[in-house]
Amino acid sequence: MESPEKKIREFIIKVDDLVAKEAHTVDDQLLFCASMVSVVRNIYLTNLGVEQTNVIFEQLAASFQIMDDFYPEVKPTIH
Repeated sequence: MESPEKKIREFIIKVDDLVAKEAHTVDDQLLFCASMVSVVRNIYLTNLGVEQTNVIFEQLAASFQIMDDFYPEVKPTIH
């Protein structure tokens, strides 16, 4: 069985490949991001409910702030 980290890495690569194939402009990339946020939100809501989804998005927003505060020049990724 694949580790969660390996599966996440594979999903990230697939999404990156899809963006490269489908979203050629900055505007298209931002629209892609908006659609992904919507999909992710719906998946979390369906599987975890409102309270846990809110916690996840709050932590995600906090992680952006932490990265900006400590590593402003770094683009974080795990792949």
